[in-house]
Amino acid sequence: MKKKVYSQNGEDGVISEIFKRIGIYSKFAVEFGVEDGTECNTRYLKKKGWKVLQMDGGEDNPTYVKREFINAGNINKLFKKYSVPNDLDLLSIDIDSNDFWVWKAINKKYIPKLVVIEYNATISIDSAMSIEYNKNQIWDGGSDYFGASLLAMYRLARAKGY
Repeated sequence: MKKKVYSQNGEDGVISEIFKRIGIYSKFAVEFGVEDGTECNTRYLKKKGWKVLQMDGGEDNPTYVKREFINAGNINKLFKKYSVPNDLDLLSIDIDSNDFWVWKAINKKYIPKLVVIEYNATISIDSAMSIEYNKNQIWDGGSDYFGASLLAMYRLARAKGY
């Protein structure tokens, strides 16, 4: 099932297989933290005809990647700005910092069928931990201070009905 076309670690194949099993609502995907959009989880879907919203805070990204610095305070405004449907199929979050807090802040009216989110594997699987929220937080590129643990993400998923 793992297949790397445009994704970083074979997510293209895994995502395709999951959708074969669970079905598709709207063929709409949102991903943020895509950098220039060449290596990400939604490029393959876009090539297959899906409507895809890609966002990133980078300055030199192509025009199809919306230049937005995402945080928990603005995510719902951005979803509204870009007309994200309530029944989107895929939400992919990889911002190397406030991933947990942004997902937590997304309005409950948005119900992605599948969520792909980066977690911090350096935190013990037995610990539910996240970095402290700072709306301007960015990863320093080298430390283990980013994101949240798998258990924290699991608990948030359960609280959101997954």
